[in-house]
Amino acid sequence: MTLDMKKSPIDGNFTESNLDSLWRNVKAYRSSDNYMAVMKACSRFRHLAPYNAMLVEMQRPGARYVLSEKEWRNRYDRAIKPNARPLIVLVPFGPVDFLFEINDTYPLKTGLFWKTDDEILEEIAAPYKTRRDVPDDTLNAIIDRLPIQGIAIDSSFVAGADYAARIELLKSNSHSINVHIGKDQNLKWQANYLLSINKNAQKGECFASICHELGHFFCQHLVAPHDWEKWPVRNLSHAAKEFEAESVSWLICERLGIGNPSEKYLSGYLAANNEIPSEVSIERILYAVKEVWNMCLLEATLNYRDGLLYKHCDDFKDAVKQLKEK
Repeated sequence: MTLDMKKSPIDGNFTESNLDSLWRNVKAYRSSDNYMAVMKACSRFRHLAPYNAMLVEMQRPGARYVLSEKEWRNRYDRAIKPNARPLIVLVPFGPVDFLFEINDTYPLKTGLFWKTDDEILEEIAAPYKTRRDVPDDTLNAIIDRLPIQGIAIDSSFVAGADYAARIELLKSNSHSINVHIGKDQNLKWQANYLLSINKNAQKGECFASICHELGHFFCQHLVAPHDWEKWPVRNLSHAAKEFEAESVSWLICERLGIGNPSEKYLSGYLAANNEIPSEVSIERILYAVKEVWNMCLLEATLNYRDGLLYKHCDDFKDAVKQLKEK
């Protein structure tokens, strides 16, 4: 099997990417059952980036928990069994790393105090066993990080029960945002997009809908601002767009243990169809999940350089440079 080494669509060039090429060659993974297996792996392995969770599932379907040899030893005092098969994952600024499934480890300690496999898995799952509402700090974190994406928020939006949020391209300079640049420095800028939140919706519904709308945003379903470079719109059917956005929302909420309506949508679609829509990009979904997940994490150190506004708008870059030179 030969992988296409052309530029990834994440960089704005929509030639066939490595992961989508691999995904198409392994055709079984576009079936409904196997798609959900990968999605559940991405939600189960919260400590892994979505791409790596997918790679683990493709190499070891049904894997329960994976860590590196060092992590198994330091966290649980476990060693790797002889002839264990390592699972390959990607690492930033490096080639690859090797992980091992819990079945491929054994406890170094004997006696009363070592944990069984089931006890470790129970401990890992404990915070997420029951459905919960979205924590206020998580909801605030994702809202506070909207400006670095060029997105303004309107919390006065009023709609029926079917709408909790919506995102749209702004065609006029009707909304501004304040982007934090550095210590005691903020840059006022015209917003490119407006995210409206239904003030009548419940908090959990708002969060799931924000994740859904950001799924549309990061999956490039929206018309791009005229001054954004290398951010083209993907021309997909409505069904494919909704499937990608619902997948993003479902994965984020599952990782946080939050109940969400996307599960009903995805379950209904996959139950009625043998395969996911042909236009759907698995890589784009996982890229969007990574971006939205980082916006939710309280410990993530996101700044204006991490947002799409800085990455794709040269005028904003120039304004930041001028502000820093003052």
